[in-house]
Amino acid sequence: MQEKENKAPPRVFIWDMDDTLIWTSWAYSRAFAKFHEYMTQLYDYRLLELRTLGTISEEIDKALIKTTNPETGKPYGYGMERFPMSLVETYKWLCSHGYGKYHEMVARRVKLIGMEAFDPLGYKQQGLVRGAEETLNFIRNQGGDVQILLTKGEHLVQDYKIVALELERWFGEEIYIIAVKSRDIFEEYQKRFKGSAIYSVGNSYGSDIAPALEAGVRGIFIPYYTWLGEKPPPPIDNEKVFELKEISGIIGLYTDCRI
Repeated sequence: MQEKENKAPPRVFIWDMDDTLIWTSWAYSRAFAKFHEYMTQLYDYRLLELRTLGTISEEIDKALIKTTNPETGKPYGYGMERFPMSLVETYKWLCSHGYGKYHEMVARRVKLIGMEAFDPLGYKQQGLVRGAEETLNFIRNQGGDVQILLTKGEHLVQDYKIVALELERWFGEEIYIIAVKSRDIFEEYQKRFKGSAIYSVGNSYGSDIAPALEAGVRGIFIPYYTWLGEKPPPPIDNEKVFELKEISGIIGLYTDCRI
C-alpha cells in the first residue's frame, strides 16, 4: 500500500475587521452629523462649521484614549464609551467658548447620539467592504486554508458587528476579540501553524502589520486612514509585506502564485 502523498501546509490568513472587512468611519460620521445638527438647533443656528467642529472634536477624541474614565478608573482607550464621551466633551467645549450654558440633560442626549455609532442594524444594512465576500469565499474554496478573525476593540461593540454581518460563515470558531495586537499573539500562531505561510491582513500598519512582522509573520497591508490616531507607515519592505489598493487584490496574489 502506497503512503499518502504529503499535503502542503495550509496558508493562514489572520484578518482584521474594522476598516478592512467593514467600513466603520461612516457610522461615526453619521452620529457626528446628527450631533452637529442638534447643536445647530440648540444654539439657534449660531455654530461653527461642521468641518471646524469636527476637527476640534477629533482632537478631543484622540486625547481621551489616554484619559482616565472616572467610572472605571482606567483609560478610555478604544472602548465604546470614548466616542460618545468625546461628543459630550465637545458640547462642554462649546459651552466654555460662549455658545451657551451647560445642561446635564443635553449632555445625556448627546451621549445617546454618540451611542448610535454602534447600531448593529446600520452595519447589517451597509454590509462588507466591496470585494470582501468574494475574497473570503475564494480563500475558503481553496480547500484547507485557514481564515482567522482577530479584531481589536470592546467585546460588546465587536460582537454587534460580527453577529450582524454573520462573519462566522467564514471564520467559524476562529473569531477572537482582543485589546491589542502584539508580537506574542502572532508568535502563538507561528507555533500553532508550524510550516504554514501566515499572513496578517489589515488596514493599520501599526496595529495589524508591525507586530506580525516582529513575530516573523508576513503582512498584507490594505491602507485606509480613518482618523488622527493613525500614523503613516514607515517604508514598506516588499519582501515581507504585500501592499494592496483593495481587498480583492488577494485573489490576484493567489493566481499569480505569489502566496
